[in-house]
Amino acid sequence: FESNEFMNILYTNFHPGNGGGHTTYLSYLFNGVLLQDINAFIAVPGVSKLNKDLKQNHLSKVFDVDFPGKPKEIINIVKNIKKLKNIIIENQIEIVHVNGTPDHKVVMLCKWFYKLNFRIIRTKHDSFKIKQDWFANKLYGKYTDQMIVVSRFQYDHVITNDLQNKTTVIHNGIDLEYFQPREKSKNLIKQFNIQDKDIVFVSVAGTALHKGWQFLVEAASRLDDELRSRIKIIIVGNSPSNEIVEQYISQLDMQDNVIFTGFIDDVREVISIADIGFVLSIGVETISFACREMMSMGKPVLVSDYAGLSENINNNQDGWVIKKKSTDQAQEFLQKIEKLDLVNFSKLAIQKAGEKFGLRYFLDKTIELYIRGIKCN
Repeated sequence: FESNEFMNILYTNFHPGNGGGHTTYLSYLFNGVLLQDINAFIAVPGVSKLNKDLKQNHLSKVFDVDFPGKPKEIINIVKNIKKLKNIIIENQIEIVHVNGTPDHKVVMLCKWFYKLNFRIIRTKHDSFKIKQDWFANKLYGKYTDQMIVVSRFQYDHVITNDLQNKTTVIHNGIDLEYFQPREKSKNLIKQFNIQDKDIVFVSVAGTALHKGWQFLVEAASRLDDELRSRIKIIIVGNSPSNEIVEQYISQLDMQDNVIFTGFIDDVREVISIADIGFVLSIGVETISFACREMMSMGKPVLVSDYAGLSENINNNQDGWVIKKKSTDQAQEFLQKIEKLDLVNFSKLAIQKAGEKFGLRYFLDKTIELYIRGIKCN
């Protein structure tokens, strides 16, 4: 199998909005395989950020497809299955690479109903256990030819025994040329009123409560007045509700310490002003693009021990691992923070990213899987 020219891949993703890590994953993968002379297409909701981003350079390769799954949406399900069938036949698709259960279901129904001959590869982006029921067995059995998981944790703890033989661990890669160390943004330092003595924590993982930022906020609220006043916590993502702010920030009197930036498309400027990054997830997370992006920009990262987060970190070298939901351990970390050699931690984070987080390995391993799939077809 010397050439990739006749390999026709269709990617699918169900998210109608930003999609978080799904969007990052598919942007890297789609653009990366096109550079390898693979004929790639993508079917995603027309309203999604991924759709809009990719259409800027690949208009003819991006299809507007929704992936409804509720019984009451049967008319819409049938319509999108038919749309998908036409895309697959017209573009001689050999592999459909699905990225969530809603799109996986629609692709399965399309293959079954129209008796089409293509292989299905599934990337599992979450840490939820696969249900042991008839439908899940059908979806992950007959209608999953290969499975990709993005962390060792998923392989060891999430995947059922029957699936392990066709499951491959491929850690997420990031663009190391894009996420490079840079000088701290003077504009943001001024805008956020950050003082020289302040210790700045940044998370670009999002504002949902399962990201665990509230534990760092509570830990900081317990510090003595002098250290507490110097801790600044900057969180990038869609602004949380007033109720969330009231419960987790205002009641702790942490309004002067916590800044929600709102959604930002290019997070590098915000990352630049961090002394330390953090991702303290307590649910959903697998490996975290955000963690890898911050480390590649020279920020050591504080992570929880949830799922595969610790797979990014050499503890007490390029970052730190604490127990999930442990405000006590977060507080202990903050109390010793002035004794840490953050310059050395930063160097080791950059080194780790350069050795482990690049796109080359991520793309090569995924394409290897496609080639194996086509050979088996």
